[in-house]
Amino acid sequence: MIGIIISISFVIIFSVIYICEYVYNKFFLRRINAKIGKVSLVIKSGDLFEEEGIKVIPVNEYFDTQVDNNIISDTTLHGIFVKRYIGNNNEKLKKLNMEISKQLKDVDCIEVKERKRGKKKRYPIASTILIDDYILTALSKFNEKNEAYLSMPEYLEFLNKFWNEIDRIHNGRIINIPVIGTGLARINPTLSYEEYLEQIIFSLKTSSIIAGEAKINIIISEKKMKECSLVKLKNIVSTINNK
Repeated sequence: MIGIIISISFVIIFSVIYICEYVYNKFFLRRINAKIGKVSLVIKSGDLFEEEGIKVIPVNEYFDTQVDNNIISDTTLHGIFVKRYIGNNNEKLKKLNMEISKQLKDVDCIEVKERKRGKKKRYPIASTILIDDYILTALSKFNEKNEAYLSMPEYLEFLNKFWNEIDRIHNGRIINIPVIGTGLARINPTLSYEEYLEQIIFSLKTSSIIAGEAKINIIISEKKMKECSLVKLKNIVSTINNK
């Protein structure tokens, strides 16, 4: 009888522990720390713009700065960056455009004279520049309907080039990146938010940046946390490290 009571007690205790751990991981876990190569990786919830270090902002292939909800939506990271950076100051806007042009002057581009709105020079995907505390990287392209898009093969190619550019630029500073690609429904509408995160982690594993020391934060917006399992992502990191 005592043995049965002890057995039942153990079952209850382990069940309670399991339930508590599940609830914590599901509703309260907001950060995991991991290592890929020499890179210290943190995946956490937060506001990209409030993070210490440099912030990665995906922009379009023209590096536009016209936030009009046509060329650039004011709800995208691209639009929020421009509005925060220049405010309502036209002089700051001119200086930003001059700095963008200066840093891209040696990058091969195509001039699209027939483009009616926005800038005319189109740069290769993953062209990347540093503006103060912000890294601007060309992610999206425009189709004939002026809709932002990127194919899945192009997205994977972008990630590969992106890490090489980050390796060139970061200079030891903390790198904060959003879950790149989730704002573009035309990449692959079947991929979940978490699966985009997985693609970013897999691409980091095969990049050159992990050969040197770097600190990378992947920032998940609070409203998207419910779409991610940080425990699962940590297990993925452990798995790829063991390959």
